[in-house]
Amino acid sequence: MRKLLCLLLILGVAACAEKKTQLPDNLLTHNDFEQLDGWMGSDQYLASLTTDQAHSGKYSAKVDPAVEFSAGYSKQLGKVAAQIPKKIKLQAWVNLSNEKAVPVLVTELKQTGTDKQLLWDGLDLAKEVKHYNMWVQVEKTVNLPAEAAYGDVLKVYLWRGGSIQPAYVDDLMILNEK
Repeated sequence: MRKLLCLLLILGVAACAEKKTQLPDNLLTHNDFEQLDGWMGSDQYLASLTTDQAHSGKYSAKVDPAVEFSAGYSKQLGKVAAQIPKKIKLQAWVNLSNEKAVPVLVTELKQTGTDKQLLWDGLDLAKEVKHYNMWVQVEKTVNLPAEAAYGDVLKVYLWRGGSIQPAYVDDLMILNEK
């Protein structure tokens, strides 16, 4: 009887344990905006952090007429991956308040030293998202240029574009797409 009670207790604790999200093997980085390690951190970008809406946790990043660019990722390619990826895939959860929210999820690659733009690619969320005021997952595969070097800086962020209403991004992942 005692063994049975112990077994039931162990199974009950295991069933109530918090489930951890399984992260993909090809993950380069991710952020749920609860912490900002490696993410742009000037006052301009931190102004985009909000508790107004969140897909997970308490925080997301927001753009609106007062905030042009969200907090985003910025790191040298050589620190992102041991080998420079040919392609990356962005996955994110976005929430557009209405049809007047027209942000763009931007991927940039800039050459170190010269700040020359090697890549600018934008996912037009107004074209991707058909439901408003709810969280929708989006994704985009981006081809990196052949001349990309380890010192070049990869940036990913939400840009307001012409939005006159708030738009939110959360649970952003950057994956090595083979």
